[in-house]
Amino acid sequence: MCGRYTLFTPTADLEARFGVDFGDHEPSYNCAPGQSLPVITDDAPEEATRMEWGLTPSWADESFDLINARAETVREKRSFADAFERRRCLVPADGFYEWVGGPDGGRGGSDKTPYRVAFED
Repeated sequence: MCGRYTLFTPTADLEARFGVDFGDHEPSYNCAPGQSLPVITDDAPEEATRMEWGLTPSWADESFDLINARAETVREKRSFADAFERRRCLVPADGFYEWVGGPDGGRGGSDKTPYRVAFED
């Protein structure tokens, strides 16, 4: 997952699609690390639970937050392996951002433009 995503699908549509209560969900074009966002867990599959986006591995101090992992290495990386096997959740999203641009035309630099990636309805 990238560093920002969107979830602006109307609450009633989310509840119909996933069969869970989304409570006071507020649609957002800017779901960001550190925010409290709705997820669906095995522990409470009947309602969306709000959780803070970020992972502090059990062996790290509390200031060490990770926000994404590579699918190819998530099982092997010490930072993610235990959480990947034991603590998964479903993160509803309807789009994500890729940041493109910069002085070299690539992903580096400070002049980046966000492009939202999503399925057509």
